[in-house]
Amino acid sequence: MSSGRMVDEYDRASARRKISFLFGLLVLVFVFGTLGYMQFEGWDALDAFYMTVITLATIGYGEVHPLTTPGRIFTIILIFAGLGIFTVMVGSVSQAVLEGQFDKLFDRSKKMREQIEKMRNHTIFCGFSRLSRIAAAELRRAGEEIVVIEADEVRGREAEQAGFPVVYGDATLDESLTSAGVARAKRLITLLPRDSDNVYVTLTARELNSSLYIVSRAEDEVGEKRLKRAGVNRLVSAYRLAARKLADGLMRPYITDFFEIAGTGVAGWKIEEIKVPASSPICGKTLRDLALRQTANVSIAAIISPEGKFQLNPQGDTVLGADSTLIAVGWKADIETLEGLIVGV
Repeated sequence: MSSGRMVDEYDRASARRKISFLFGLLVLVFVFGTLGYMQFEGWDALDAFYMTVITLATIGYGEVHPLTTPGRIFTIILIFAGLGIFTVMVGSVSQAVLEGQFDKLFDRSKKMREQIEKMRNHTIFCGFSRLSRIAAAELRRAGEEIVVIEADEVRGREAEQAGFPVVYGDATLDESLTSAGVARAKRLITLLPRDSDNVYVTLTARELNSSLYIVSRAEDEVGEKRLKRAGVNRLVSAYRLAARKLADGLMRPYITDFFEIAGTGVAGWKIEEIKVPASSPICGKTLRDLALRQTANVSIAAIISPEGKFQLNPQGDTVLGADSTLIAVGWKADIETLEGLIVGV
């Protein structure tokens, strides 16, 4: 057991002993009060105990019997002794409860920090809006690790309940991005409501990790221009995409359904984007040499060069270069076979 944990266990045991001691003193005060009234006033045990209870509880009921002068002095002593012990006891119990809640909160935060510190090539979401929630769930289904930065406590709790580690704070601050492991991250997705906040997040994140792939939303054309200048790799206009999808759904419904199924892979058939590393054994070979249709049962719909140039429906004599990206179409199992061929497994 670590020294820190031993200290925590010792503190909890000490608090329990203190509360038990105070509870014992309170019991002794009740016994002391009962015996005192029996001695000074000559009452029976029930009357003496009842008088002790209403005195310590400060209920304000009338005296059981008229008190003598020694009885009144004894009552004053009993009130001060009982209330003092009771006040200290309530304070100790409240402190123990609050410290217990704080310990739980601290332990949860500590576990999340440790989880984030172990992550490499993960994706950071700045803000947990409805769009972020859907995108994060899709990435997690694809096997990606996710970290959420959220300033709003309610949304942060929603992200935690969804199973994502959360950094509570302002995503525009260096501290929040650093806590989310931006220096080790592969992607950052900033979907904050204001374009100015997304610009600031982009500038800060780019400074902390120059190789980061950044995706952001833009409300209008002015925001798009500013975000591009800030260093965003890909811009998303939610309203424009929604309008385009609505039009496609009306004009080309089957094509829309096709891409919906292929994009999610729910039917076992999908379109996948696969990058070819420089160390891949297929680098320098042509599509005809590889015969991917026969060896992996997949079709290559497009090849994107490292510079981002698209080559649609590539011919058999197309040479696969290092750091190029393949758009492959096929069943999930066949896509995994292709990935194995690319990495040389």
